[in-house]
Amino acid sequence: MIVLALCLGATPDKTVYTNTSNKELKQKALQLVKNIRELVDSYNKKDRELMADYDKKNKPEIRIDDRKVMRDQWIKASDAVHDSTMRSYRDRYLSDAILLVDELYRRLPKRFRQTNLLPMYQHPTNVLGLEVVANHLEVLSKSLPDS
Repeated sequence: MIVLALCLGATPDKTVYTNTSNKELKQKALQLVKNIRELVDSYNKKDRELMADYDKKNKPEIRIDDRKVMRDQWIKASDAVHDSTMRSYRDRYLSDAILLVDELYRRLPKRFRQTNLLPMYQHPTNVLGLEVVANHLEVLSKSLPDS
């Protein structure tokens, strides 16, 4: 939906990046890669903290029922952090990621096209999918000549 809103009024061959130089396009793509990786790193840090906190509390001497409650709370908190991370990607980076990969594909030789990865840009399943998007964008942008 967001992508459609951005593309309304644009011809199929024109986007906000159409008139951008290769050097500037590369910089924008690499900045997006950095932002996505920071988002993933933030998620990983929060998830490790939640796991460490759970491990500290989860002692064998605690009743099984109480441990189950703690485990359920940890899973719920971990899911909330994951959902927040995925929502942040959709809200802040999804549109640019799609526009950038499309423009990079337009400028690079066809051998660089991995169309099987395109659904990952729009619907990454989890943070591993976000890492795939960042890695793919990085490879494409570094393959683009400066001029």
